[in-house]
Amino acid sequence: MTRRQWTDADLDAMRMIGDPLADDLVSEIFATGEIHAVRRLLRGLVDDDHPLVGTSTLPPELMVHVERYFALSDASLPEFDPARLVAGQHVFELHGPEVLMTLCCYSLPASYTASKGVHVLGQTGRLESHPKRRLLETTQMVVDVMTPGGLALGQDARNHGKGIRSAQKVRLMHAAIRRLVLDAHGTKWIEDYQIPINQEDLAGTLMTFSRVALDGLERLGVPTTLEQRESYLYTWRAIGRVMGVREELIPADLEEARTLTDTIRRRQSAKSDTGDAMAAALLTTMEDSLPRILHGFPPTLLRYFLEENVRFLTLPRANWTRVLVVIMHAMTRAVDLLVGSSRVSRWLYRAFNRRLIDGFLDVERGPKRPNFAIPDHLARKWGVADND
Repeated sequence: MTRRQWTDADLDAMRMIGDPLADDLVSEIFATGEIHAVRRLLRGLVDDDHPLVGTSTLPPELMVHVERYFALSDASLPEFDPARLVAGQHVFELHGPEVLMTLCCYSLPASYTASKGVHVLGQTGRLESHPKRRLLETTQMVVDVMTPGGLALGQDARNHGKGIRSAQKVRLMHAAIRRLVLDAHGTKWIEDYQIPINQEDLAGTLMTFSRVALDGLERLGVPTTLEQRESYLYTWRAIGRVMGVREELIPADLEEARTLTDTIRRRQSAKSDTGDAMAAALLTTMEDSLPRILHGFPPTLLRYFLEENVRFLTLPRANWTRVLVVIMHAMTRAVDLLVGSSRVSRWLYRAFNRRLIDGFLDVERGPKRPNFAIPDHLARKWGVADND
C-alpha cells in the first residue's frame, strides 16, 4: 500500500482554504447585516447549548441562516461504519480519564506550539478572562463526540447524537471567527498567518485529538491493541469530516496520521507570545483543581509529554515534581513489567485524573449554558463525582 505524503506545497495551498460550506453562509449573513450580525451569530452560538435544541437567543433573521447551514451540513455528512465508531468510542469508555489527561497535558499544549494557528485563539477575547471555560468547552466536545451514541445520525440536526450536533456547531463558529478576524485585520493577517482556521490548522488540530492523544496513552503505558488504536483514529476521522476537514487531509491509517502530524509539526512549531499565554492559562486551570503542593505537577507533565517540543513554550521552572514523575514512571514500569499489567500506573494517574475531572464538574459555564457533564455510566466507570 502506497502511503500518502504531504509536501510543503500541498500544505501551503491548504493554508489558503477555509471551509467553503460554512464560510459561504456566514458571508450571506455579513452581506445582509454586516459585521454586527456575524458577532451576534457567534455570541449566540457561544451562549446557546445548541441553536436548534431548546430556546435559542438568536433572532429570527439569523435563525433562517442557521437552519440553512445545518441542512447543508447534514447533506454533506458522509456514511460512517457504525461498528467502527462504537469500537473507537469504547476505547474512550475504557480509558477516558487518561484521554482527558493527554488532552490537557499533551494535545492542547502541542497545538499551542503552532505559532501561526495559535494566534486565532488569542482573538476570541476569552483567553485571559475565561481560560477554565475555554478548556471546559473543548473537553465537553470531546466527551460528546466520544460517548457511545454521540455520533448517531437522526432524521435531521435536531435529532442527531450530541457529538454530531456539537461538531456541526463548532464548524459554524469557526466560520464566524474567520470572518471576524479577517474583518478586523484584513490582508495583513493573510500575509502573516494565511486564512484563519485554515485547512492545515484544522488537520493539525484533528491530529492532536487523535494521533497525539494515542501517543500520549502509549507514553502513559495504557494498554491498547492495534485494532483499538485504528478504531479510535477512525472515529476522529469521522469527526473531522463532520467539521469540514478536506478529504485529502484525513489520513487513512495510523502511519499516515503520524506522517501528517510530523509534517505539520515540522512546518508550524515555533515560539509565540500567544502560545505562551495559552499554556499559562491552561496550567492555571489545571492547578486550580489540585492541592497547592502539587501545583508543579501539570508543567512537569507537559514537559514529559512534549519532550523536545517543550522548547516552543515558556513554562515554569521544573520543581520537585520532576523527581516524582521520574520515580513514578520507573517504579510503575518495573512493577507493571513484573505483574504483566499496567494496574499500578493506571491507579496513580487515575488519582490525578479524578481530581482534574472533579474540578471541571464544579465549574459554572454561565447562566445560559449547562455545566460540564459526563454521562452517568461513564462517571460511574471512571469513579468520578456525580454530575449532580
